[in-house]
Order: sequence, then C-alpha cells, then structure tokens
Amino acid sequence: MKNDDILYALTDIREDFLEEAAPVQRRPLSRWLTVAVAASLALLLMGAGILFGGSVQDWMAHRWAVENTRPMSEGQAALVDSMSQEIGLCQTIGGITVDVDSALFGDRGFRILVRVRGRQFDQTQGVCFDRWTMELQPDPTEGMGQRRGWEFAGFDGDGSWLLFFCCDWDAAVRTEEPFTVRLSMTDLVFTGGPIGEVTEVVQEGTWEFEFPLEVTGVPDPIRLLDCTVKTEKGEELELKNLVLYSTGISYEKTREGDFEVTAILADGSAIAATQGMGDSRWWDVPVDPAQVTALRLGETTIQIPAF
Repeated sequence: MKNDDILYALTDIREDFLEEAAPVQRRPLSRWLTVAVAASLALLLMGAGILFGGSVQDWMAHRWAVENTRPMSEGQAALVDSMSQEIGLCQTIGGITVDVDSALFGDRGFRILVRVRGRQFDQTQGVCFDRWTMELQPDPTEGMGQRRGWEFAGFDGDGSWLLFFCCDWDAAVRTEEPFTVRLSMTDLVFTGGPIGEVTEVVQEGTWEFEFPLEVTGVPDPIRLLDCTVKTEKGEELELKNLVLYSTGISYEKTREGDFEVTAILADGSAIAATQGMGDSRWWDVPVDPAQVTALRLGETTIQIPAF
C-alpha cells in the first residue's frame, strides 16, 4: 500500500466517527483504537516519526503533498494562510496541557487544531476526551443542518496527540461578523479493546476555552450547470444546482447514489473530497474555485470554463 493510500484509508475511518451535533458529545467508542493502530502503521510505513507538525497550515500543506506528491504552489499556500487563524491558548491540569493552536474557517465549516501534551503517549492506543461540548455565540448556522465532531490529526515532533474539532454545515454562511467559540473538553482517557472501552483515565478535569473566529479570505463560490455523472457502479445520476465552494461542493441528486469527488486545478494538482453530509462534500484541503478547471465525479469528468 502506498503512502497516499494509507492516508486515504485513515480518512475513511475518520469520517465514520464524526457525530451529529448534540448538546454533549461523548467519545466515539467503536473506531478509535482502529484509527490509532492504523495511524501508527502509516507512520511506520512512511518512514517518519510524525504526520506533520506545527499549525493548521502545516497540516494542510502535508495533506496536499501526500495527495499530489509535490508541495503546494505559492498561491495555494497563500489561500490556506488567508483562511487560517492563530488562536494560541493553552491550559494545564495535572501535568496535561491542552493547546488550542489554530483554526481554518471556510464557507461550509471550520476546523480547530488541538494539541494534547505533557505525557509520553503510547501511539498504539487511542486517546480522547470522555465528553466535550462546542457552543457558537451568536450561532451563524442556527436553523441549518450541521455536524460537529472530532478527528484524529496525527502526532507532532514531541509525540503529542493532535486532534481537529470540527463543525460543518449544509449551507454556505457568508458573514463578516466574528462569533465566539466555547470549547470544553472533560477527562482525558485512553481507549482500547474491540469496542474502544476506556482502559485508563489519563487525567480528570475540564479544559475550557473561549475565543473568537473570524471569516476572512474565503473566495466566492461558483455556480455550475446541471450535469449527469456515472458512478463507479455504472449508474447514471443527474445532478442539479451544483455550487463549487472553497471548502467543498454541494448539489441535488435526482435519486440516491454515491460517487467519489475530486477537484482538478489549473496547475494539474488534484484534491479529493473524502467527507460529506447529505448532498455536500468537503475538500481535504481548501481550494480557490476560480483555479478549478475540472471536477472528477465518479467516472465522469466535468470541464469548468474559465470565469
């Protein structure tokens, strides 16, 4: 299995444990150990001690290089940087420090990078918080379908665990007003076994953070013509009301059916959309819609004229 195949596998697992929004989020039990073992295997096969290090920009740059076997262009790196925000908050309880490092905000959601350090973690075990909550005030997604969850994001050079706390929604939010995020994480635990039961409470306590998020540097979306695509199973699907966003694509299907989605950029780079909700899919790394020259939808490639 190639390096990029390994990380695609990790992404497929990761999507399974993103949970629907709820007042209190509890740890996803059944998948975490699988993710931890798969991640450690990926590190071993990649011949590296880390997946990436540093900020959310570094994570995006690493993912881009894995999918394209080359670094981001200057323009792509500038786009990711313009959509990113440094947060730089930390809190220590009982020797365990939780850093809320940085965030990336798009027109269909955001990712908050969290680092957990203060102990030499066993990278073959799962580590997560037993309970957590995320509140937005004022909530720009009120009344929309949305999903909140967390994702394993790798290890840094010191062996600290890295997590993304995420919020995704099914309609574009275009607001210039910042909103406040209140993120609370309670009881750091190790999980293991076939159903991911708690094997050790690493540290009891609640790490609480409050910080603003601002919508900056998000490119305008592009509306596309209706089209018919062929799925990997050979089925034809008609897609209507396609909209290409910096963080993903939305559409309406005339009937049920699934297909892979990849954006092809002007410089030949490609980025996949491996997560989604309903009739929306999200790119692994944000892109400038004006730089997308084609979309690969299942077995069909749609050319996008210059705008």
